[in-house]
Amino acid sequence: RLAPWRDQLSEEREANLQAREALCDQLENLLAQPAEDADPDVLRQIRDKARHQWRHYSPVPRERSESVGRRFGVIRHQLQALIDQRAETIAAQKRDLISQVSALRSDESQPLAQRIHLTKQLQQQWRALGRAPKGEEQTLWKTFRHECDQLFAQRDAHKTEQAARQQQQLDEMQALIDEMDSWQPIEASESATLERFIEQANQLEPLPRNRRSEGMQRRMSGIVRARRERLNRLAVADTVQQWHAIMPLVSAHLTADQRYLDEGIPSNVDAQAALGTSLPTAFNEAHNARNQQRHSVAVPLSDADHTRIADSLARLRVHLSMLAVGSVRQSDEPLRLAIQVERLNEGFNQERSRDQEVVDILVALLALGPMPATLWDTEVEELDNLLSRLARVPLP
Repeated sequence: RLAPWRDQLSEEREANLQAREALCDQLENLLAQPAEDADPDVLRQIRDKARHQWRHYSPVPRERSESVGRRFGVIRHQLQALIDQRAETIAAQKRDLISQVSALRSDESQPLAQRIHLTKQLQQQWRALGRAPKGEEQTLWKTFRHECDQLFAQRDAHKTEQAARQQQQLDEMQALIDEMDSWQPIEASESATLERFIEQANQLEPLPRNRRSEGMQRRMSGIVRARRERLNRLAVADTVQQWHAIMPLVSAHLTADQRYLDEGIPSNVDAQAALGTSLPTAFNEAHNARNQQRHSVAVPLSDADHTRIADSLARLRVHLSMLAVGSVRQSDEPLRLAIQVERLNEGFNQERSRDQEVVDILVALLALGPMPATLWDTEVEELDNLLSRLARVPLP
């Protein structure tokens, strides 16, 4: 009865042995061609991770554990030797940097500003190096830091002045954020005010890195998102108002469409005559396209044309529902998925605002024809309800 368990244990040990051998292969490949500038810290991480993995791959077959263990021991010894070699090379480089800083500190022939500039370059070189051997790194760093501090005696005054400037910068940013928080746009045209606020904030950047500045930046980001959302809602409401303003033109198109479908005589609707004023620029092309439809679509409508118009109208209604309600009826789920895919594909090229999407929907709605009155009547009530939802703007 224990045979299956023994077989499973044997397979597990064999798998662990293969994993240990693969680990040895990887480490040997690394040691065969080590990088000349290998970071000893990275090598230490590899060493520690290898130890952890070695312990994880246990147990292994007893008769082969000793040989693979000796192999791993040799590899660890070679890896540690490589780490020590690289760390000692870095220590020699750091001792040379200390000598250079010491020479600069006592070199009165060069201007102080020039010596400070050269010392900063040496500091950059120091930071670019890895760590020296563990027992020597701290000593080298203290010596190097002491030599640099001797040259930067004026640094305290500079830091005090810099702290005062940063405090003033944070206070100005705080005042700007408070002003933004108290501002609530009531018209879509106030987007320029938001851009001015953002421009003023950009002029105060970058802020010093601390908890206060991080909190201020998070608060400002939230305020900007909220104001953009409100401006977008206001812009959508303005677009819906434009649509309501051109409803006489829409009605005139519907009447002309039905006359064409009944009598087969195409006619053009005059926007100026229908509205008594000029048509908004966004709808000009759609208006002309609607007139053109009465000359290009044959009557009576074929089943294919009728289906095309019905599908297009339903698609526009579903898209509008996604923007206004955020959900659609179960029967419209395939259309929702198709629209979502289309929006994602368009988003790869450029991001569109909700206002632009509403404009595109209404433009497509005006251009769709010739529209049978019965088909329009089935959708118009829900379209009006959705537009009414979009036109609602929360109180400031």
